[in-house]
Amino acid sequence: MTTKRLYRSASESMIGGVAAGLADYFNIDKAVVRLLFVLAIFLPINFPVVITYIILWIAMPKGERYFKAEPHRGRG
Repeated sequence: MTTKRLYRSASESMIGGVAAGLADYFNIDKAVVRLLFVLAIFLPINFPVVITYIILWIAMPKGERYFKAEPHRGRG
């Protein structure tokens, strides 16, 4: 059984990798999550989107969705 982990995506980040990490976690398109963040900034309600993004940036560990394998060492 594999468990889903929430990470910031370092390889696909535009600013901090938060939107890419959330998109990977929820299995949706990264552009949709980024667009939602941008649109939420302009909502007339008092929702601190920028502060939320910064908190997620700090709280989410940096990681990769697909981990790279160790380089192969030759015999000898």
